[in-house]
Amino acid sequence: PQNIREGLAEALPTNQQRKDGKNDVFYNPAQVFNRDLSILVLSVFAKVRAAEVEDKRKRKEDKAKASGTEVSRSSPAPGLKILEALAATGIRTVRYCKELGEGASGVRKIVANDLDPNAVEHMKRNFAHNTLPADRVEAVCGDANAHMYSRKAKGSGGQGDESYDVIDLDPYGSVSPFIDAAVQAIADGGILCITSTDMPVLGGNHPETCFARYGGAALKASYVHEMALRLVLHAVATTAARYGREVRPLLCCSIDFYVRLFVRVFDSPARAKRHASKTAMVHQCVQCESFFMQKFGELSEEGKEVKFKPAKVVVPGIECPECKGRLKLGGPFHCGNMYDSDFLEKCVEACSADSQPNLPGVTSWKKILGMLTAMREEHGDLALYYRLPQLCKSLKLHPVPLRQFRGTLMALGYRVSHFHREPEAIKTDAPNEVVFDLMRLWAEEHPPKNVALPEVLKKELTLERPIVWTTEEEANRSTRVPRFLPNPEKNWGPKPRAKSGGVILGAD
Repeated sequence: PQNIREGLAEALPTNQQRKDGKNDVFYNPAQVFNRDLSILVLSVFAKVRAAEVEDKRKRKEDKAKASGTEVSRSSPAPGLKILEALAATGIRTVRYCKELGEGASGVRKIVANDLDPNAVEHMKRNFAHNTLPADRVEAVCGDANAHMYSRKAKGSGGQGDESYDVIDLDPYGSVSPFIDAAVQAIADGGILCITSTDMPVLGGNHPETCFARYGGAALKASYVHEMALRLVLHAVATTAARYGREVRPLLCCSIDFYVRLFVRVFDSPARAKRHASKTAMVHQCVQCESFFMQKFGELSEEGKEVKFKPAKVVVPGIECPECKGRLKLGGPFHCGNMYDSDFLEKCVEACSADSQPNLPGVTSWKKILGMLTAMREEHGDLALYYRLPQLCKSLKLHPVPLRQFRGTLMALGYRVSHFHREPEAIKTDAPNEVVFDLMRLWAEEHPPKNVALPEVLKKELTLERPIVWTTEEEANRSTRVPRFLPNPEKNWGPKPRAKSGGVILGAD
């Protein structure tokens, strides 16, 4: 079998000692984009983290000078300390070590863990094959949760400044069993890189399983991919809040057959109290595309004082006000922002032609830049969306031009954008009745042959006439970036789970 080349890493074949030809250690080429994106994000985070550490050191020195005491010199060596909790072949660790470099804005130490002794032996051979220095990488065989629980950042026996700056969780399936340990083991201000591939569950096929795993029920609705992200984010934020920690999303990406989240975790019992105001349920109509969101809490800020109060009920009763259909319930889920705009901007800058040579192992620049650009143009603080083709289909209307629909909502004073993996999304702060007013107006001008939901189209418009259709301005073609790229080949998706239990590599 051929060696596996990815980025600057080269991994030895995963089925070298199995007669049946099946993989005894898991490797998925469809996750190359995941690893490329992670390298870009961590290269940006390393610089942010280094600047924060330096700022903290200077403030300590200034405080010590002012009080006439001596400064403690026991700070850890510069660079990121990373845990890859479920490492398999270790190719991610090899790439992080070789491509992120050393020093303050690089990697100090990477611990690669796996429960399968066969995988750990394979990892060690890969590390030796790539000539990684023994003081920078360590292969560990053990349970990922036990490893993280024994290295908690806070509390009795906590690791403090020696905690992991980065914990990367990329399990085969659901990430939910690892969330509790990870939010306790990550350093204050550290970053959790989370992958979850259980999309049938997060996509609403099994809402009872979804609730058991993530504390929220998924719905089969137009916004299924965004809700999947927000359910995982809700699970992480809820778990962190129990320990007086706040989760701040940097980037939350829906990619192919999985979700990938990059979130920072901070020690802040005060900000953890804001969790209720960033958590919501959704009431979704089973007939038309109407949906209504209900938050769990409200807060108001007056200077430094923050006042919390129970949320007012803002959703309709037991039936949809548009079509009188039944409403079903989804969530709870995270309804706050999914992106940090400053961090996102830094990531886009790192994709520039001048910056790309700094990360020579990354090959997915076109797809990364496309997705980051789509995120930059998305309103990450607006939760859930309509799909325009589905709106038209449910009412049996002629298709409404997308840019015309968006442009008209903007002209009416509302915010509107796409979702980063759904170009036909209508993500807006416009009330549900305004969206349906535009559908009613379109039906007046382009009467359908067969009316699917006559009660919806018969309703009077709540908007004042005349309403002028306005087309959204198109971006300058010379600066346009392809945002929604197709998969590179057919059947692009997860591969079969590794079949362990063969000969342990390296054993006598």
